[in-house]
Amino acid sequence: MNETEPTSVKEILIEMKTLSEICVDLAFASLLYTDKLVAEQVLVIEEKIDELYKKLLDHLSLSIKSQSLAEQLRIYYIIGEASNIISDSAADMASLVLMGYEVEDEIKKIQQHMDQLVDLITLEGSSTLCGESELSADLHDMIGIDIVGIIRPEDGLLTTYDEVMKSGDLLIFRGPLPNVNQFIRLAKGEISTVEQARIEIIEQNDVEPDTKLKYHQDLLVTMKETAELVVDLAYLYALEDLKQLNNLILITEDKIDNLQFQLIEEVLRLYKQDLIGKKTLMAYLWMADSFEEIADAAIKIAFGVSPRHKPYELLEEVIDYSSEALDYIHVTKDSPYIGKSVKEAEYLDDFMQILAVRKKGQYFFFPKDDAKIHAGDGLLIKEYSSPEDE
Repeated sequence: MNETEPTSVKEILIEMKTLSEICVDLAFASLLYTDKLVAEQVLVIEEKIDELYKKLLDHLSLSIKSQSLAEQLRIYYIIGEASNIISDSAADMASLVLMGYEVEDEIKKIQQHMDQLVDLITLEGSSTLCGESELSADLHDMIGIDIVGIIRPEDGLLTTYDEVMKSGDLLIFRGPLPNVNQFIRLAKGEISTVEQARIEIIEQNDVEPDTKLKYHQDLLVTMKETAELVVDLAYLYALEDLKQLNNLILITEDKIDNLQFQLIEEVLRLYKQDLIGKKTLMAYLWMADSFEEIADAAIKIAFGVSPRHKPYELLEEVIDYSSEALDYIHVTKDSPYIGKSVKEAEYLDDFMQILAVRKKGQYFFFPKDDAKIHAGDGLLIKEYSSPEDE
């Protein structure tokens, strides 16, 4: 956690947005790995967000001096409420672990099929990462890996970006599958430098998961990634005047509702046929409900903005200074991305994640690594950053 308590509306919103994003990652990891220690930290963060939300309401209430000002401040109430809903949904997932639910291996296998994995690894004393922080090792920009949190027995959960890693630390991290594989080798001391890991990631071909997904597993993966996507789109729409995102957000939210219905129907069928156990059934149902609530929170953000009050300078700072920064890049004729594949573009300078490529007015989400970028395209990108990076 941050050592200093946020005191302004901007600081509170940055802390709430960052912690709610961390909360979802931790909750999902705790469920996949049946890790009670991680699950307990989710509840700690959820309580912290509750406290921040109360503080935010106090600050905003004191700031309202007129009807016009109330309209301008409405989005900050909404972002606070949405962050609170997201953290509550994450806590619901983590509570399954604390209730003693051990899910079957089939749920754990879905992790490999996600665009961004969350994984756990204990740092070995022989690793070059010992004595380094996420920032000093340049993990995100070099290999696209972000340390979500460090669990150290004597200190609990540590989430600051400049926390020095020590032998025996439990690292909770996220990134694409090939990047995760190389980071695990770094943490085990099998690779001597971050630069070497970067080279191996760039040079290797696409890494395919070990197993193919069944129908219900695919539904869950799609639902999680779509829920996270609609949150990204919501913040971008609240910030930028991208009218084409309006219908896209509504369509995406409807898609999540349909996915939830299909997933519930399928896992109930499997349970009745004794193909999955009761605890696995409950895990699917709870996760589906949590992801649907996260999507609903995104809708609040997207359509809580008054168009005549765009853009919000404070909102832009909140997004830029939180752990996940979003941007839209128009590929001009002199752009360095022209002719590059998605994978090459992501590693061209500092690592970024390309969420979508827009071609002739149509968005193609989660594009393949070998998809080519051309002049006139639009890139919807996400960068995992910190205030210390600015």
